[in-house]
Amino acid sequence: MKSDFALAKEELSQIGIKRVAADFYQEPRRKGSCYFVKSPATHDKTASLAIYPNSNRFCDFANGNLSGDCIAFVAYVKGCNQWQALKELQAYYGLTDAREQEKEEARRRIQLQQEQERRKEERKRTFYAALWCEIDRLKRWEGIYRTSIEKAVFEPFSDTWAYCVNELQKTEYRLDILCAADCREYTRLKPYHENLPSDRYKWLLDCLAVLQECGAFQATKEEIKEITAQQNFELTRKPETTVRRCGVEW
Repeated sequence: MKSDFALAKEELSQIGIKRVAADFYQEPRRKGSCYFVKSPATHDKTASLAIYPNSNRFCDFANGNLSGDCIAFVAYVKGCNQWQALKELQAYYGLTDAREQEKEEARRRIQLQQEQERRKEERKRTFYAALWCEIDRLKRWEGIYRTSIEKAVFEPFSDTWAYCVNELQKTEYRLDILCAADCREYTRLKPYHENLPSDRYKWLLDCLAVLQECGAFQATKEEIKEITAQQNFELTRKPETTVRRCGVEW
């Protein structure tokens, strides 16, 4: 309820008590620096209820200097309580309802969270698509280089033959990384384990280096930072340490 009044007062300050008075009671008439309407509490012909546009307040000099803000004014002239006056003002001017605002903010938070999850999932799919594509490409070249060497397509120890041997070694090395074939380097690829650190994040960083080198995939600075932080955590954590969840779930 308090939030309803706070929101209404903020919006009513933009509308102004002069307009509220005109819409809900009488058209105020200017006298000096303020405006006046007749008091609802008396039958005097002289207007004695002052309207102060600068402060958005009123004062009824004919009724013991009764004063208040826009909501109190409507309650006074309508003869109702302030909650009823607030509801009338909300309906008339389309003021923000606190409950609706809270619901809208909750919807926005949910939408933002869903969008973040969608982007994470999209990045994950993009990464693995680049990974499988590069593995397929390297395997094709591995076959080409190996066949060229084994079938002596080029004269042994010639420059072209030496090039094929060198490229085959580099291709096999990259495939070993991308396929996590080296069991000594990547012993445990499961992301989370209660007692043992994971090598998954070292593998991820090595994969990203290979994919970036060939132009297949470029990780963002934030992604690299998060994966590196997770790798450092895995390297230093003790078995009793609480498991840390990596923000990059690849």
